[in-house]
Amino acid sequence: MNSTLSKTENGNVFRCSGCNKIHIEYKNLNFNFNEREYVRFARYFKELDGLYWEKINSHLPYRKKIIVPVGHSSFNVLLNKEEVQELKTLFSNSLNHPYEMITNFKYQLSHN
Repeated sequence: MNSTLSKTENGNVFRCSGCNKIHIEYKNLNFNFNEREYVRFARYFKELDGLYWEKINSHLPYRKKIIVPVGHSSFNVLLNKEEVQELKTLFSNSLNHPYEMITNFKYQLSHN
């Protein structure tokens, strides 16, 4: 049985009972993390200042100005400030979920 950690209109975070990974489904994106990777990713979004990055990247030709690198140098996720806010909500709810086991994970935050 999968355990739902958080849900929003466009997203779902759950822990798979089969592989014990945390899966993020958001619009047409899917991420699969172990707990440590998930906490790092979620905390990155918690600190992400969408308005700042929309302003900094306003000159770019993309419709969505917030660029989130996701591991491979040729792949980024493009978001707008509303999507960033929804992801913050999705991740905040899941980080406060009783199934979270890592609470003092140290990470280095890097922006675009």
